[in-house]
Amino acid sequence: MKLELLKKNFVENSVNVTPSNIEEIKIFQKKYNVEVPKDLQDYYLDINGSGNETLNNLYEFYSIHRTKKIHEELINWKGIPDYSKLNFTGMENVFVFGAYEFNLYAFGIKLHQNLSSETSVFILCGENFRLIANNFTEFVDLYLNRPEEIYI
Repeated sequence: MKLELLKKNFVENSVNVTPSNIEEIKIFQKKYNVEVPKDLQDYYLDINGSGNETLNNLYEFYSIHRTKKIHEELINWKGIPDYSKLNFTGMENVFVFGAYEFNLYAFGIKLHQNLSSETSVFILCGENFRLIANNFTEFVDLYLNRPEEIYI
């Protein structure tokens, strides 16, 4: 994965990188009864978010402590866009791991109880959403190389 390039991007944005550890990942997995895939696990262990800071390009990446199920993160969202109109049915295992332009868009990844399932990445905006990547690695590649494709 391009974690080194992502990390470099964060450092260039004056982000103080504070990696997570395997214990925090195990706690997350146990709390939500999911497995964190290796690419996302490597991200948490090496970078672990943009430190609650919005990057110069208005993206924000969440730490493992801030990553939450979609309904925990967005169902009571007050503001624009109106995420309360989003149909959360079938999205029970989608976890919000980042945002763009102060939650104009939110990014979610579908996690499962086992690693054999695909970990789809979605972009969400109010009641609208679409699949943008098949896994976290593909999302990072989009972010670094083709950000114009990250939209609804």
